[in-house]
Amino acid sequence: MIIFENAGEIDVRSISTFGVSVKEGDNPIGFFGTGLKYAIAVLLRTGHKIEIQSGRTVVRFGLATEVVRGQDFEFVTMATDGGAPVSIGFTTQLGKQWELWMAYREIACNCKDESGRGFHATTVPPAEAGTTRIVVMGDAFEGVFDQGHLYILADKPAMTFGTLEVRNRRGTDLFYRGVRVMQLNKPSLYTYNLQSQITLTEDRTVKSPWEVSNRIAKGVLQSTDRRFIADVIAADNEFFESQLDFHGWGMPPSDEFIQAVGNTISDRRLKVNESAMKVWKDATRQEFTPREITLTKVQLISLQRALDFCERIGFSIRDAYPIKVVETLGSGGLGLAENNTIFIAERVFQLGGSKQLASTLIEEYVHLRHGYADMTRELQSFLFEKLVSIGEELAGEPL
Repeated sequence: MIIFENAGEIDVRSISTFGVSVKEGDNPIGFFGTGLKYAIAVLLRTGHKIEIQSGRTVVRFGLATEVVRGQDFEFVTMATDGGAPVSIGFTTQLGKQWELWMAYREIACNCKDESGRGFHATTVPPAEAGTTRIVVMGDAFEGVFDQGHLYILADKPAMTFGTLEVRNRRGTDLFYRGVRVMQLNKPSLYTYNLQSQITLTEDRTVKSPWEVSNRIAKGVLQSTDRRFIADVIAADNEFFESQLDFHGWGMPPSDEFIQAVGNTISDRRLKVNESAMKVWKDATRQEFTPREITLTKVQLISLQRALDFCERIGFSIRDAYPIKVVETLGSGGLGLAENNTIFIAERVFQLGGSKQLASTLIEEYVHLRHGYADMTRELQSFLFEKLVSIGEELAGEPL
């Protein structure tokens, strides 16, 4: 069994009365009253037993089946000091979307707000004056309790920026005031805990995911840790951080943010978050200028052959835009269309000669000429239509 214990005596009326929430702390996490009722309903619905000691008063909870408009409902009952069970006005359908960990979260947060503690026990201690205990019996709940760090943070943050706490480990959840309130749509490179007030739903989860992204982005803008910033602004698409929008919040970025973006651009441009790039450009009034290289004789021949080939199949790239060959565009980056310029990474020449170069030139040309973004329906349609047109020319007649 698990026992949550704190000093003071809970008013028994608050257990059965909605709209009562009286907390001792200045910054409470839980909602003593409504949340406790939800927790009781969830625990009984999942086959657990629960008892509350308020001083020397002992309250045990059970279920009684009643029919409402032809349908059976399990009403929660409360028996005080061994008396007859009395229905207290709600059923196990209360919090029907809640999972067991949410019941743990509610009770544990209430206990934490009251400076209490939770622990394993083999027997129920006798009730005593001046103490509140919530006793939960059931293996499943014990398992949740043992994994409590997944739902309530127990360690110190590695970094704090404004009201954003950051822990140096990957995660799948967002925390608010140390309590899990949201499962992220993608795993995150870091674990985040928001300290400033956000809006929660009735089940204590985040109401607006946009609000979460907003708060985290602002925290990153305030960050003074360049390594952390570089990780976030160059996050792969598989991570939550890749979705953050840093531009347009009306707050100045830290000097470290600008430095980290500038440093990352030089060797990982294709990885850099576009909104972070906008912040950097606004702050520095600079444009992206990767290091160009001087082409060798062989590289010049390959480039001319590629441009000639592109011309023959209908892409007049040679004189359309400046073409710059640069040292690198970052890991895996072959080409980039930016500032009305086609940038080609030197690595292209080692991958496939003029053939790879021609395909890269065509892709970046289409981005600039027609404005089609990578991996879009518009780009796909354009390329297939162009392929069919080339086929018509080869066949010598229209379809």
